[in-house]
Amino acid sequence: MSGITDEFLNITHKVVTLPTSVVETEVNKFHKNLLARHTDTAKELIDDEKILNDVTAQIIDLAERLRITLIGVGYLEDITEKSQDYIVSFGERMSSILVSGALSSSGVRSVPLTGYDAGLITDSNFGSAKPIHSISAKNVNNRLSGYLKEGITPVVTGFIAADKNARITTLGRGGSDYTASLIGKYLGAQEVQIWTDVDGIMTTDPRITPDARVVSRISYVEAIDLAYFGAKVIHSRMVEPAMDAQIPIIVKNTFNPDAAGTIIVHEQKEIEGIIKAVAISRGNVILNFTGAGMAETPNLAGKILSALGEDGINIIMISGASESNLSIVISKNDESRVLESLEKIEFINGIRNFDIINNTAIISVVGAGMRGARGIASAIFETVAQEDVNVIMIAQGSSEVNVSFVINEVDGDRVIRALHRRFVEKI
Repeated sequence: MSGITDEFLNITHKVVTLPTSVVETEVNKFHKNLLARHTDTAKELIDDEKILNDVTAQIIDLAERLRITLIGVGYLEDITEKSQDYIVSFGERMSSILVSGALSSSGVRSVPLTGYDAGLITDSNFGSAKPIHSISAKNVNNRLSGYLKEGITPVVTGFIAADKNARITTLGRGGSDYTASLIGKYLGAQEVQIWTDVDGIMTTDPRITPDARVVSRISYVEAIDLAYFGAKVIHSRMVEPAMDAQIPIIVKNTFNPDAAGTIIVHEQKEIEGIIKAVAISRGNVILNFTGAGMAETPNLAGKILSALGEDGINIIMISGASESNLSIVISKNDESRVLESLEKIEFINGIRNFDIINNTAIISVVGAGMRGARGIASAIFETVAQEDVNVIMIAQGSSEVNVSFVINEVDGDRVIRALHRRFVEKI
């Protein structure tokens, strides 16, 4: 079912731009293909005829509800974040029915549940909802514990939940792993497993460096930094619930289950090397604010960050070279929205102007062994300089397990290979 969520997003944005005379034709075509894909899969997975008929009926019902919704959105020629959450939820809901049916057909008693059915309650920030922990923890325990005691395996949709009014919300991309971690925390699980398509968290992107290898053991903090700055194996948010409950996270490969994988834990019992991994995040833009009066303008940085935050724009990295300079890194996808937000503050006293630097990449060097290690930052930048690459911006967190810097995107692969060769391959 790979790519289903993107297909839902594409059809949603397509129907709102189509002439109303062809909306039904386009939606019906999408509906037919979607239904065939899921019912054909059900026939391959499920041997028990009664279970197959039940699963097929549920999928047909969901697909019809989706069809009607898409036609309505197309006629309205408008899509809200609330409507979009409802539409994209159908992919996980159909998949949970398929998986639960396959388990039941194999002799494992199972039940499909939405995140809301399982007890996950969020705020009403559609598109990127936040769980309300005080309510969700109690609900999840009450609802899932009963199934578990009866020997029934719940198959819970990741990514989707609902607010207090039972309106479907989504947790943002990467929300499926986040859901797993939340449920693990609420239930007090022994571990949370994430099954993906690689053998674990790698020392770097193997497409860049063939000598990249699996990191067998890593701390929560290291994993969060790697995920945030480019490692796609896990989402940075999914680590936090498990970290709060100190539950180990195991990252395994669906297609190579015998591989040891990576275990993410609270502390490093043994540090194999100062630097554990290097990650790259592409497609970023730097906003560079300058002005001699900035140093004399109270809360100027706060006003800039608040304006962006109010419009839901994620700030990836911040650095201030001096009191008259502030640099912010955002995703290229947010650039147009950022410029609209900055119109609110562009003429605040103190800001002379701001520059936009395109085509940049963030390199993040991560390792618990960096904490307290002398000369590591200078060695990193010496390696970059030897590649004749200019560093545009630098940031280091107080945890001292991560040094991140920005370079031109075209130099990214070369820098990753050089850093991996010097600091990681020799371990």
